[in-house]
Amino acid sequence: MTRIAFLYIINPMKTIINNERIKLARESRGFSQSALAKSMKTISQSMLSKIEKGFAECSEETLIELSHLLNYPTSFFYKKHQAYQIKEFYYRKNLSTTITKNKILEAKINIISSHISELLDNVELDVDLPYTDIRDKELTPARFAEQVRSYFKLPKGPIENLIKVLEKRGVVIHFVDFDETYKFSGINFHTKDGIPVILVNSNHPNSRKIFTIAHELGHLLMHENFIVSDDMKMIETEANSFASNFLMPRADIKADLYGFSETNLASLKKYWKVSIQALTYRAKSLGVLTSDQYRRWVTKFNYYGWRKKEPFEFIIGEPNLLSKMLLLHFEDLEYSKNEMLNMFGLNEKEFNEYYDLEQIAKYTGNKIRKIRIAL
Repeated sequence: MTRIAFLYIINPMKTIINNERIKLARESRGFSQSALAKSMKTISQSMLSKIEKGFAECSEETLIELSHLLNYPTSFFYKKHQAYQIKEFYYRKNLSTTITKNKILEAKINIISSHISELLDNVELDVDLPYTDIRDKELTPARFAEQVRSYFKLPKGPIENLIKVLEKRGVVIHFVDFDETYKFSGINFHTKDGIPVILVNSNHPNSRKIFTIAHELGHLLMHENFIVSDDMKMIETEANSFASNFLMPRADIKADLYGFSETNLASLKKYWKVSIQALTYRAKSLGVLTSDQYRRWVTKFNYYGWRKKEPFEFIIGEPNLLSKMLLLHFEDLEYSKNEMLNMFGLNEKEFNEYYDLEQIAKYTGNKIRKIRIAL
């Protein structure tokens, strides 16, 4: 079980500007260094470059100007959080995404990571995950997926609530509103405190979210020692194999896939809580569908437009762990909304966009969202 304990220690704000946060703020707004400098009156690009690299100090006048131009409160620039490089993340994205979009995405992920780290200064989580070097243990992703299910003490068949299973093990899961121009499905990383985090695009259908979470779990557990020179295609293939076997174990699902047809798609999808496309690929990988049959199914997906939007979506549970961490700050630690904004270094609008969570709506003033289900 996940244990949340209070650490009643609130660190005072440091008075030294973190130069990395200036670059982070700039990239999160889609500015190149030269473009931002052209909009500034207090410094040149040369000075901005030196400030970002820590070779020059940022004056109060320049900080106020940066705060205004980049639309972040000045508290944002004082945070101690050290920015990750994108190579340290495992993420699923379309390679056609522009460099600017990638930088915005990386910056926003870093900002969320810094928020979680801030919360963890006052909250303690227990993490219980079976990290394994599958190459060292000579395990296939499929075999490792079986071991993880056993470690989690999961019953046979579909996983009823994957989010709840992982949150009990100390994994922070958060749905983030990224539009399709970011080509973003999900990402995982560890905070500086070693807490595993999975971020998922909230705009994707629930069936895709579940597979994304399982895919990112595979990365978390198998690829802790990943380095940039590793074969990215192989690593992604391993994570997909893990997710498929974790969500749809061979011994449990194969019998259900015989007689695969349009008439039982809805029941199969809702029972196994995966997409029709994932079910079809699993049927092919288990030899239930021939290659020709699989190709015909792919043709149907394209004809019906199911590659972008499938029918028969199902309801899934909302992540709760991050909401509980925020709620503990509002209720037990008695943070005001303004104090939370100051701690995160966000304005009110962006705080509500990042954390549009029902559990804390009464403290943030956010309207409670209505969940839409596509039928």
